[in-house]
Amino acid sequence: MSNLRLYPDLCKGVEGCGICLAVCRSRVFKPGLMLNQKGFHLPEIVKPESCTSCEDCMIFCPDLAIAVSNKFGKR
Repeated sequence: MSNLRLYPDLCKGVEGCGICLAVCRSRVFKPGLMLNQKGFHLPEIVKPESCTSCEDCMIFCPDLAIAVSNKFGKR
């Protein structure tokens, strides 16, 4: 199981970016209602148990707003 962390202050939101929604094959994220301090709607982590630790969301996030760590260490 993976540990996902979203850094709200770094995120440009699902309207301004949304790359995490597009690249996640497991559909871990969905558009959320919560706003960050900049007024952007943040992605919501809805299925963390479905995360495969592929790290695509973290790799493709242009603002480094997502961190993925595998509970069992490195692959």
